[in-house]
Amino acid sequence: MKLVTTTLGVMMLAAPALAEERTYVIDPGHTHIVFEVERFGYAATVGVFPDSSGEIVLDMDNPENSRVNATVHTPTVWTGLASRDQAVNGPGFLNTAEHPEIRFSSTAIELIDEDSARVTGDFTLLGVTRPVTFDVDLNRIGPDPSMGGREGAGFSMRTSLDRSDFGNSIARTLAIRPPRR
Repeated sequence: MKLVTTTLGVMMLAAPALAEERTYVIDPGHTHIVFEVERFGYAATVGVFPDSSGEIVLDMDNPENSRVNATVHTPTVWTGLASRDQAVNGPGFLNTAEHPEIRFSSTAIELIDEDSARVTGDFTLLGVTRPVTFDVDLNRIGPDPSMGGREGAGFSMRTSLDRSDFGNSIARTLAIRPPRR
């Protein structure tokens, strides 16, 4: 059963790096990690994790050598309903008291074309690490006028997860998929 799907739109700022590599630090103010859960077939619930950190290192000469490391701070989950946020943070779902972070560290990058890739890596949820693949689109790299003209990069990342792969099988009739575009 598909239980967690994440869409990640990232705006990052370039940090000094080697000439052939560019390091972009995730800017939580311009990053939106969104998930959608279909509740028992009746309605979809959308949630957001507003706090994240990490970096993407782009190897412009050899994109497959690029790297992604990201952390989502799970206690910040927001679904628009305080009681639901409490339940999602609780031991039946994210158990944020014991597992306050979701982590992703890339292990392989497959370039599809100049603006898209498949990024596979170690995804840790509820203390369990499994390989997960994201479909990634490059939105833009260039000067960002809202950040004083500093170079930024924007990406959209999508994946689907089965929560039971990470040791959580509560409410197994819930289905989670990427937010519709």
